[in-house]
Amino acid sequence: MIRPTIRQLAYLIALQDEKSFSAAAEICHVTQSTLSAGIKELETVLGQRLVNRRGRKSTLTAFGAEVAARARIILNETDSLMARAKKMGAPMTGIFRLGVIPTIAPYLLPEILPLLHKEFPDLELQLHEDLSERLLARLDQGRLDAVLMAFPYETPGLEQKILFEEAFLLASPKTRKLPRTLTVKDLRPDDLLLLEDGHCLRDHALSACKLPAQKTRKTFSATSLSTLIQMVENGFGVTLLPEMAVKTGGITQKTRLTRFKNPVPTREIGLAWAKNSPQEENIRILAKTLKKKTGK
Repeated sequence: MIRPTIRQLAYLIALQDEKSFSAAAEICHVTQSTLSAGIKELETVLGQRLVNRRGRKSTLTAFGAEVAARARIILNETDSLMARAKKMGAPMTGIFRLGVIPTIAPYLLPEILPLLHKEFPDLELQLHEDLSERLLARLDQGRLDAVLMAFPYETPGLEQKILFEEAFLLASPKTRKLPRTLTVKDLRPDDLLLLEDGHCLRDHALSACKLPAQKTRKTFSATSLSTLIQMVENGFGVTLLPEMAVKTGGITQKTRLTRFKNPVPTREIGLAWAKNSPQEENIRILAKTLKKKTGK
């Protein structure tokens, strides 16, 4: 189906406003014959006469006036689309789809979102919280622009930018006796509570402490850090908490937090994104901003 063009609709609007082919052509910066031909083509496409061509002044038919009214809406929407596209060409503007893993989102986002909103008011940040594996799958499908996640994690074919490293602390019941100088060697695998399989924090905690996964208490694995903390409070065992989870509070007096002596178990926080991403400039600005905010 042949459709009217934006140019043809603009000619018709100009003619309605100016009521003269010559004046309308001047407004549109074309010759009178070009404008007249354009409107004739529009009439042919629509199969209806749009202009009364009698006398010195040119007026629109009833249907021509209806077409002109709808054309104004179309052109306004087109201009809005063009303005938005031009605006999005500037750094840190438009839509940015960021995936965040559950062991980062509730602890780091409240700290960084006010900063991002203040520094980049034209950035439309869309947040998606999920496990690393699923977020990376969405990134590979082009449904996300970047993922804020914990490393080490295999991301073949993707770019990575490490933002900072954070330590794990041991959370234990207040009643539990601990060595004066705590090291990872003091941990008992059968006493350690971890997130369920699929959470990268589980793998990072085991790797950092050089513990075998099969000897941990899988019966008590949890789906969130808040659940782990409650289990510790009630004497079910001990767990490893990333430092950002400790800083945001939520730890009661029933729980003791203990730092490890060297070597300190840690994880890395960073961004992953597709190579040659059209958002690469924004991603690097975001990475720089996050490093500045976290003070790492």
